[in-house]
Amino acid sequence: MISIISTFYNDKEMARLVMDSVLSQTYTDIEHIITDGGSSDGSVELYESYEQKYAEAGKRLVWKSEKDKGLYDGFNKAARLATGDYILVCTDPYIKSSIIEEMMATITSEDYDYIFGGMIFQKDGKIVRIWSGKPGNWRLGWLAATPTLLMKRSVWEKHGEFDIKYKSAADYKVQISIFRDKELRSTALQKPLINYYAGGTSNNGFKGKMLSMKECGKILREARVRFGWFTNFCKTFIALFAYTFASHKKADLKDFQ
Repeated sequence: MISIISTFYNDKEMARLVMDSVLSQTYTDIEHIITDGGSSDGSVELYESYEQKYAEAGKRLVWKSEKDKGLYDGFNKAARLATGDYILVCTDPYIKSSIIEEMMATITSEDYDYIFGGMIFQKDGKIVRIWSGKPGNWRLGWLAATPTLLMKRSVWEKHGEFDIKYKSAADYKVQISIFRDKELRSTALQKPLINYYAGGTSNNGFKGKMLSMKECGKILREARVRFGWFTNFCKTFIALFAYTFASHKKADLKDFQ
């Protein structure tokens, strides 16, 4: 079974989009764990109304609403409730209904420890960035798209949880830990899997990018990565280049299916 973990706070419409996307998945052995930061926008009533929909689809919805210490704390709480053999962070809807089936077929095909893919970034109905999902060298600034990083439970238990002292880059810390583990086997689905709605903490304007760069630098220093400053420079340059030269064309998911 795969445990998909999500967290929301006063974001009812995104919660609806994500739950509809999970419900539409052709793969059925899914438990969707949602932690909510104590929303007051009707999200709780929404979760309640979806419990039966999940049951009818042969899937399981587990949700809990209470105050938390932010995004990463919410994900950690969700992961602690998970019972699946695989864990996948979910922040945004999947591009098509066969994505989880494709991911599970890939990770089990050769007993990989983790896999990843790409995603499109859209804002106001326009594509502002395309993350191909191709593998790269993390020392040269490459990283995986966190919402596509499907891992065995044992990998999460070894390299998670998210460090909540970081507000923007806790997922980067987990990724660096995973990528440096030479005992782990992985592969890439070299295509977009997620329809990401731009505006997350690390992508939210100049202040968001500066915070992310600062935190990533601290993470690299704490991990004692040689020439970490260069890795951070490359990562920042790649992100700025990708946004600057994005197509900004009207988003059409049919182009990625």
